Amino acid sequence: MSKSWALEDAQTLVDKLPKTFTKPSSDVLKPLEGGHKAKLVFKFASDNPRAPDFEHLWVEILLVEDDKKLLGQLEDEPQFIQDLRRGDIVEFEERHIIDTD
Repeated sequence: MSKSWALEDAQTLVDKLPKTFTKPSSDVLKPLEGGHKAKLVFKFASDNPRAPDFEHLWVEILLVEDDKKLLGQLEDEPQFIQDLRRGDIVEFEERHIIDTD
């Protein structure tokens, strides 16, 4: 089953909307490990005319692999994304992170 959402690249968002989005520096991202939290932007499709284009959701990092791929557990309950729930496991990369704890 295909998912209705995709993760947005933080630099792309900063380039498009510099007053809205920031991207953490590599000095902030480098020490991330299990137990830290990261905020990701989920782009999704919806039939709801009141739904935004994105949801900003926190994940708790569970695993950081050598090539900087990360695995996290969703900490927030999405308001509009129908096929994503709090507690779901999300695979992502450093390039997707817009904020950290």
